Amino acid sequence: MELYILGPAFSLPSIDAECIAAVALLQLLDRKDWSLVPTHDDREGLPLLVDQGQRISGYKNILRHLQIELHVGNAIAISSFLERGAQTLLDISLYVSFENYSTTRSAFTQILPWHTNYLLPPRRRAAARARTDHLGISSIDVDNVHEDLSGRPSGMDGVGKEQAFEVEAQKRASLLLPRKDTLRSLLQKPEHSAVFKLHALADNFFGPLQDMLGEKDFLVGSGSDMTCLDCMAFGYLSLMLYPKLPQDWLASTLRRKYAKLVAYVERMNDKLVLRTDAKAVMSSTRPDSQSTLPWKSPASSSFFDVVNSTAQELITHIPLLEPTTSIITTHANNLHFWQRQLPAILTLTALSLGLGITAAFRTGTLTWPKGEALHVFGRKRLSDYGHLGAALAGMSVLSQQTTSPAGSHVNQGDSDKAVLADVEVEVNVSDTR
Repeated sequence: MELYILGPAFSLPSIDAECIAAVALLQLLDRKDWSLVPTHDDREGLPLLVDQGQRISGYKNILRHLQIELHVGNAIAISSFLERGAQTLLDISLYVSFENYSTTRSAFTQILPWHTNYLLPPRRRAAARARTDHLGISSIDVDNVHEDLSGRPSGMDGVGKEQAFEVEAQKRASLLLPRKDTLRSLLQKPEHSAVFKLHALADNFFGPLQDMLGEKDFLVGSGSDMTCLDCMAFGYLSLMLYPKLPQDWLASTLRRKYAKLVAYVERMNDKLVLRTDAKAVMSSTRPDSQSTLPWKSPASSSFFDVVNSTAQELITHIPLLEPTTSIITTHANNLHFWQRQLPAILTLTALSLGLGITAAFRTGTLTWPKGEALHVFGRKRLSDYGHLGAALAGMSVLSQQTTSPAGSHVNQGDSDKAVLADVEVEVNVSDTR
């Protein structure tokens, strides 16, 4: 039995909450017949359990396959609460904030091949921003500033810098103005409004969860034994508590106000011994031999897989093909091999056809055009284009003669000489009497 998950990060077995929960579950069951494989192929969904030819993706589906019931007390209600509230907080903390996303992206770089590093993190971030768009917390995302100064030509850098300087100067100048902010004006500022929303979201999740825990060691039942629900909670809470992020509002809120939940997470981490060294695990020659988890070497990617994943990602950006792509991605385990590999097959076919046509023209096998030589407009005389061409040619000649100084040349030497003339006038005066 093999469990495929996204690779480790932040000293945890995975960078994904459900993958961490699945690892914690199998570690809790103390089974000896399973191995852990880090992978980046999420077309069938992760975590993915492969057991005797069966492929089961998703934490709850793995529970059903292992015949573990979640119907214990109010476990179903708590699991729904975890999925809804915890996922929103993780989306904001790890992906929506630009500063935190830079740290998350660095963690992905250590566990992903070079080509997937350009596909998977942006895709997960886009999904997180779409899930949290209705909350109106875009003010904590400074992507707009970075996008304004990126992608510009070299000659436009000065414009962006001047605009940024003017905005910064206005902010500094506003500090010198004798104006006092009221409580209402402070709350109406986008940055302060976003902070209040974030803390409200955290309190609305951590508060009820700590009340459910109460004085027990674990969530459901008598609280003395760890269950699959606790594994699920650990998957989400560990990614809130352990990552060291530039904007650590989520972890600081958890440590400052909800000490019972912090102790709850650390208690499970110590019991299951899930601490992981990402560099040692992702080594292709020797997985982490010091870990208590049964790690195997990371799953390798063939050239066909690289083309397939890249083609699928490109197809998702084509609006007309987007619904088909989502169906293929969601139900990949129900399709035949050729259906799963269809994007790669189409891409390779188009590439081979283009290279073949280019080579045929280069070698002279194909020639274009055939028959009469091609005449390009502008290389024939105007008079060759009928009466209109002849008229245009005549007008062109007349204009040249009119503007040409050839007929009005004057000898410069002769014009500089003075001309003298003697004029004799005879005047006959006759008396008229």
